[in-house]
Amino acid sequence: MRWHHLILMLCLAGAAYANPATAIPPYTATYEAQAYGNRLIAQSTLSHEGENLRMAMEAHVSGFLRLLGRFEFDRDAVFRPEADGLRLLSTRSTQITPRRERRTETRFDWEAARARGQHNDRPFDVTVPPNTVDFLSSLYLTMTELRDGGFDPALRLSILERDRLREYSLSLDGRERINTALGRMDTVRVVRSSDDSDVELSGWFAPDLHFLPVRLDYEADGQVFRLELTKLEWHEPLINPAEPRR
Repeated sequence: MRWHHLILMLCLAGAAYANPATAIPPYTATYEAQAYGNRLIAQSTLSHEGENLRMAMEAHVSGFLRLLGRFEFDRDAVFRPEADGLRLLSTRSTQITPRRERRTETRFDWEAARARGQHNDRPFDVTVPPNTVDFLSSLYLTMTELRDGGFDPALRLSILERDRLREYSLSLDGRERINTALGRMDTVRVVRSSDDSDVELSGWFAPDLHFLPVRLDYEADGQVFRLELTKLEWHEPLINPAEPRR
């Protein structure tokens, strides 16, 4: 079972540009997936830290797989929406399974167009094109672009995955009214794919929830695994951009 792929479903990539004046409110969202007698529980958060935003996610598996050891994943990204695009500042991720532990930390130097960091204690230095994003920041941008009506229906996107770049295509695949744990909702479906992989990710984004994804499907090897929103809490008030971080 590719549990780390199920966890990464939360990071469905999205795209383009955001305006600081139209920031998504801070929130905590809980998602769950069931497969082969196991349950994946993932919590995604968005917080406002002055002029920066932080998206974080942590997930774990419960069920008989837990008898084999820990299946956990956590990730966060700090970024700044600017007038000419999103500025990704740093990312961090940890993935723990019974046989392996992976850690990655990255900082971005946009004057030099470089991403520098460590992956499993090995340094890396990657050239990054303008507006390169990671999974979490691209999820945020998908939400804002859908909300503001600027989503490119046939977008190609550069995403930094650990210590390498990968190109993805995102496309709109219509509107659908679906049942969720929070009630029946209208959604917009976005599909992510890559030329060098047969894996496909689909997300159903709800206009009534600032286009937060309420369902994410991961399809691979002829099987589809579904991750669904089960709980959502909006946090107010927003942090004043001029207020120093504590």
